[in-house]
Amino acid sequence: MEALIVHPKNQMELNALKSVMKDMGIRYEKFHTRGAKTQNFEPRTAPVKKEKPARDFKDKPKKDQ
Repeated sequence: MEALIVHPKNQMELNALKSVMKDMGIRYEKFHTRGAKTQNFEPRTAPVKKEKPARDFKDKPKKDQ
């Protein structure tokens, strides 16, 4: 099986290429490359969360007006 990799410059060029390949009976598939360079396949460990200090705030006294 042969593989051709094309990099169309815009959507119109991509659509033209698809229609020509369809007319010629050539099968094609989309290859997803977005984010492939930045993905880490190693499982990440969650950061250790620190406990928050207890909040001991007292309500403000209500003033009668």
